[in-house]
Amino acid sequence: MFGFVTAASGLLSEENKIRYRGWYCGLCRSLGKVCGQSSRLLLHYDMAFLAMLLSSVHRLPETTDECTCAAHLLKKHLEIRTAASDYSADMNVILGYYKLLDDWRDDKNPAALAAASAFASKCRELEAKYPRQAQAISTCLENLGELEQDGECNPDLPANCFGRLMGELFVMEDGIGYEQELRAFGRTLGRFIYVMDAATDLQSDLRHERYNCLIGTPSDEIFHTLQVMGGDFMRCYKKLPLSADKEITDNILTAGVWQKYAIQKRKREKKENDSHNGKKSV
Repeated sequence: MFGFVTAASGLLSEENKIRYRGWYCGLCRSLGKVCGQSSRLLLHYDMAFLAMLLSSVHRLPETTDECTCAAHLLKKHLEIRTAASDYSADMNVILGYYKLLDDWRDDKNPAALAAASAFASKCRELEAKYPRQAQAISTCLENLGELEQDGECNPDLPANCFGRLMGELFVMEDGIGYEQELRAFGRTLGRFIYVMDAATDLQSDLRHERYNCLIGTPSDEIFHTLQVMGGDFMRCYKKLPLSADKEITDNILTAGVWQKYAIQKRKREKKENDSHNGKKSV
């Protein structure tokens, strides 16, 4: 499910591009602190969004720095970190571990199994540190696996399951405020991400005879469903008391989350047009 909650960078101002990359670099630094350089292989912009949003809602103090790293040896870059960066790095490790296991189960990729084994001990440690989130991740992924194994074709059921998982991730700590609003936002965004992932993978899954909750759903209904789900998470988002980086989070949620779908749609339309033109020429 990684790779959807990212910015449409071409629509960001230069100032906001620097801020956005700064959150990503701060998350990278936090990941390195969690379990060394190898954990940065799990790094995703989705978790930078989590850090940025939670920092904005809870008005967390920022630590900023201009630094170089292994990926940027010659030029210093902005690095932004808060307590939410460390939290998001921890969640990144747990989710990354389970994704590696899923890759192993689906494709029998030995590299994925080896990487999962390397992070297993740290994952167990973090699950003990965050029992509520760990329980949600474990239970929801187990339920998702059962639904997928059963070939469930009602997208609401697996989407609701993934939404519950995401709802718990967006509550960093009980008792610090806005738990209800953040849980509702995470839940509705998670529902959208699950169906969006299914929509972008649909043609590939059909070709390879893999499970997809949208098999059998007409294409016009898929887009309508995504629009409705997008409206749901935007209504929840507008209830959050954001204090910073609103232009960036607005960009991510109104444009960024649709990027992969738009790319797939253009490819599909081009293929259909090429096929149609080829038949006409014959």
